Amino acid sequence: MNILFVGPYRQKDGWAMATRSYIKSLATRHKNITTRSLYLSTPDDNFNDSEILEYESSRYEHYDIVIQKTLPHCLFYNGSYKKNIALFVLETNNLINSECIPNINRMDEIWVPSSFEQTCLIKSGVTKPIKVISQALDTEFIDSNRNHKININPIVDNMFKFYFIGEYNDRKNIKDLIIAFNLAFDHTEPVCLVIKTNIPGMQPSQSLSKIEADINQIKKTLANKSKYKKEIIITDNMSYKDIIGPHNACNCFVAPSYGEAFCRPAAEALVLGKTPIVNKNTGIKDYITEENGFLVKSTKTPVIVTNRPLSNDFDIYNADEYWYKVDIYDLIEKMKLAYSMHSKKDKALNDKKEAGIASLANFSYTEIGAKLCI
Repeated sequence: MNILFVGPYRQKDGWAMATRSYIKSLATRHKNITTRSLYLSTPDDNFNDSEILEYESSRYEHYDIVIQKTLPHCLFYNGSYKKNIALFVLETNNLINSECIPNINRMDEIWVPSSFEQTCLIKSGVTKPIKVISQALDTEFIDSNRNHKININPIVDNMFKFYFIGEYNDRKNIKDLIIAFNLAFDHTEPVCLVIKTNIPGMQPSQSLSKIEADINQIKKTLANKSKYKKEIIITDNMSYKDIIGPHNACNCFVAPSYGEAFCRPAAEALVLGKTPIVNKNTGIKDYITEENGFLVKSTKTPVIVTNRPLSNDFDIYNADEYWYKVDIYDLIEKMKLAYSMHSKKDKALNDKKEAGIASLANFSYTEIGAKLCI
């Protein structure tokens, strides 16, 4: 069986990392693979993944299956293949009025990383078979780099560190994280917040200035303290190995996002024992539960964003759709609980950590590859 895999694996972002993880998972069960790259954001001019390059150079006279990892609006059905498979993510719900639904229904099979997306697609009118197949992680790399840390700031070395990793955009909802942290803790408590982020299209220094200005404005609107803690903002470009550093240097990952299909940093935090605090109404709930993390209550809210993440040619991220806004007070309580359990050396917190670490094998290329068996 010959497989053609088309996706944005040569980009510089999480989308590319997800695409590469699916290709490598697929390769544990199928060897006749040809890859072709498409570009939906900034190319990585230094791309040098030898395994992917090998598949990119392979050629076959015909292909039985084509897998397209792209936006649902960009899918192309070709009747010359035995099976056309669509592989994509959704971060919003209710696509009934979207032009992408008829496009999806032209395909033979749909793959998404979470049951949350599967439910959304069925409710939105998708009639083709839908498989839930999680993204994989490079489990060997993670396991061998559990002790790789970055130096954050000597001032916070002995503090309990909440942290976030992800782009600075409306969907990630960093604003609510800033509000919750500053309402939960006084500036005298040995707790800090580390945020590794960036604004696409900006240099690290520009991102830092913009983000710090936004945070200062948030604190002004809170107007409930004379002195606030200063968050540690990291906007420097990092290699994937160095991205493991913030995980290992911190204690508790927090993801207050409105919508998530998978969220690679949350999965990495989980298997590194960082007891993630996450929105309970996202795709993350497939692998983070009360057994290994903390789930925050949230309420349904229309999708209204300040800056559109995609061109207006794509009718997604509009108010016909919805996602979920975390309950600020429940987020506060979960952050206070995580810190309290840490301070008391609560066995229940250690049990959560151990359960998270034990789930590492669930994300291996081999495990995910078994689900990708066609």
